[in-house]
Amino acid sequence: MYYLVGLVVLLVLAYAAWASFFNTSPSCFDNKQDGTELGVDCGGSCSLVCPDTARQPVVSWARSFLVAPGSYTLAAYVQNNNIGAGAKAVPYSFQLFDADNSLIKEVDGTADLPPVSVVPIIVPNVSVQNRVVAHVEFAFSSVPSWHTVAGSSLPSLSISEQNLSADGSRLSAILTNQTLIDAQNITVAAVLFDADGVARAASKSYVADVAAQSGEQVVFTWPSGVPNIVRAEITVLPSF
Repeated sequence: MYYLVGLVVLLVLAYAAWASFFNTSPSCFDNKQDGTELGVDCGGSCSLVCPDTARQPVVSWARSFLVAPGSYTLAAYVQNNNIGAGAKAVPYSFQLFDADNSLIKEVDGTADLPPVSVVPIIVPNVSVQNRVVAHVEFAFSSVPSWHTVAGSSLPSLSISEQNLSADGSRLSAILTNQTLIDAQNITVAAVLFDADGVARAASKSYVADVAAQSGEQVVFTWPSGVPNIVRAEITVLPSF
């Protein structure tokens, strides 16, 4: 009798183990390729973009802008070629060099790369004391981990009524939220260009909240002015 009971228990446990092994639903966190995945826990129904299909960000340019004696704003234009995908907290480094190519300073940070084509990365108020920056290099410190971002999860934001003062000291615009819910934690970046298409100044502004179907004014200032500016680009970087 005890033998039969023990045998039944063993059979039940064996069936449970078999059912668990063969009937587990595919998961994006089970360390194996299953379901519609194109790789291990990536692609298909998973938000993680497979490393072999992800495109690395391309740095278009990196520059420094003198804003006061010994103080610079650093900026880099980064192309995100992963349509509909973003990467969070990607570590980066700006390296500042003098005319003799000697390293003055290295500025490290992290940046979110939202699903937009161009991501300006701007770092203000970088002190170099009495040194003069001749050129800047920018690079990411690690490979970004890209995740697809549903378009429905992003607010529909636009820039209008852009106005740049003649002396390049003030740029204003209206940031409009066209969706039915409030948009929060928005970064707005501005870059001024001369007639040759060379960036001459950069700034960024943080907007905590834009109510649904309303607008907020954003203003960027350069107290000393920036001469010979013919174009301003304003980029909206939504949180995601």
